[in-house]
Amino acid sequence: MARRKGDTVFAEAAGKTVDSIRYEENSEWQALVITFRDGKVFSLEFGARIDVQASYLEMRRGDLKIIRKYGRISGGSDQKR
Repeated sequence: MARRKGDTVFAEAAGKTVDSIRYEENSEWQALVITFRDGKVFSLEFGARIDVQASYLEMRRGDLKIIRKYGRISGGSDQKR
């Protein structure tokens, strides 16, 4: 995939095997936390209210096929779980 102007590449995470991906939230913090099999952790912390649509897809002959939609993850300290 070609890199576009404005893209951010996290080179330290490239090529690592992912053990788990989870969304964490409390009243002061929201993050997407990626844990690798080598024990390293990469996190994306969100500073504003955000809604994320999570999907699991498969590439077939250049087209994406949806395997599973997980629904929306709505972040923010005013959210009730």
